[in-house]
Amino acid sequence: MAHPVASTERSPSESAGTISIPWIVLSAVLCGVGLGALAYWFLTGNWIYFAGVAPVIVGALMFLSPRAGPDHA
Repeated sequence: MAHPVASTERSPSESAGTISIPWIVLSAVLCGVGLGALAYWFLTGNWIYFAGVAPVIVGALMFLSPRAGPDHA
């Protein structure tokens, strides 16, 4: 009786995703700049710094991209 042997090859759907390091760094920088602007908005009350919400949202959405790796949020 033949026993099935576990294959070491991965199917294309199970292969490791490609991680784009510049993509992750850019998303982290965007989130950091946005959070910094929001913190400055809290301190000064100057509404122009409330625009920091946009980079935070864009950076967070970039983290959800498949470029962020197979184990992304």
